[in-house]
Amino acid sequence: MKVILIAGKARSGKTKAAHILKKILEEKKEKVVITEYSKYIKLFAKDFLGWDMISEPKPRSFLQEMGEYVRKLNRDIYFVERMKEDLRIYEHFVDVVIISDVRMPKELDELKEFHPIKIQVANDLQSYDLTEEQEAHETEHALDNYTSFDYTIQNKTEKEMKEILLTIVKENEL
Repeated sequence: MKVILIAGKARSGKTKAAHILKKILEEKKEKVVITEYSKYIKLFAKDFLGWDMISEPKPRSFLQEMGEYVRKLNRDIYFVERMKEDLRIYEHFVDVVIISDVRMPKELDELKEFHPIKIQVANDLQSYDLTEEQEAHETEHALDNYTSFDYTIQNKTEKEMKEILLTIVKENEL
């Protein structure tokens, strides 16, 4: 099983890249699943707030606060350990797992046993729909100085992003 990690800030294009990549791989007859580290805190948001886990705007402040609480409570390993457990299950059913919401260095570094491909999606846009507090949150800046990405791609048009991702697929023989 191949694991692809997609990292970036809010609204950088991580989900867009993940869906394009999934489509490319499925065209090659690969079984692909997209998952997220945040799925666990999204479940908390569903339970606490009644959020359907899809609708925009996301309850971002709640998600950031809950994620921060869970990381502190569990020494920054809760999300990584849960994902490792999930990957051990996925490996029996799929060829490729795309984790579409990487935000923290440990979420990249602690999965080395799965030999992941690490992709950063960058967006040159300075303006997001985040409040100052949300934009200042650790999850928006934890990867600012991270240098171990295999690829950094710009959020461009879907066609341009597809061409870049096709190159990554070919280079990694996916």
